[in-house]
Amino acid sequence: MKVNWRRLIWVIFICLYSVLFFYNFFSRYPDWLVPYLYTMGLVVWLSLEYYEKRLFFQTGFVPLELYSWPLRVLFALFFYSSFIIGVSTQVWWFANKINLYPFVHVVGIVLLAVSIGIRRSSLQGTLGPEKAISHFYFSLMFLVSSLALGYGSLFLVWYVIVIGFPLIYLQRRFELGVLKDFGQFLHSKKGTEAVDAQEYNELLQAYYEKQLKRKGKR
Repeated sequence: MKVNWRRLIWVIFICLYSVLFFYNFFSRYPDWLVPYLYTMGLVVWLSLEYYEKRLFFQTGFVPLELYSWPLRVLFALFFYSSFIIGVSTQVWWFANKINLYPFVHVVGIVLLAVSIGIRRSSLQGTLGPEKAISHFYFSLMFLVSSLALGYGSLFLVWYVIVIGFPLIYLQRRFELGVLKDFGQFLHSKKGTEAVDAQEYNELLQAYYEKQLKRKGKR
């Protein structure tokens, strides 16, 4: 695997900077160590995803030009606002804390690790498209749950349930809808959906080109 030195150096810089920044940020307050460790785990994971040029919150099955931009924007706003709320809980919004330190926070770290494991397995190409999409968005549910528990935030628990889970469901439904539409396209071309991997990928690209032209993006 070829090393992208620019990205690697940038990722190393971000991780090292975050180690110092968040240490200075959290260590002045009580019960800071486990949320700090959770934050570093989150930063390292996001940095790895950036280095590998993966989309943070979508599978990549649907090209960005065809993806629902409102869903992408809403989920990004939800995720990063959750991060800000979680951090604020540790340094300012003390009344929002779940007073079960460090047990709840350790559960958050475990959920983060589980979400990363499920996510990476869903992107390896060993599952069928429908299962891969479902597994990916299932991992997102673990990820956003880990934010609420990793920071021990009562408000985030409800924020995740009321806002985060429905957005994840809508993203999954959108991608499965595109997959279903492609299945109909495949059947119209071949009379069956049982084709080999190479032909499947070629027809998938043809389907994307057709959709992009229809939307005036080609």
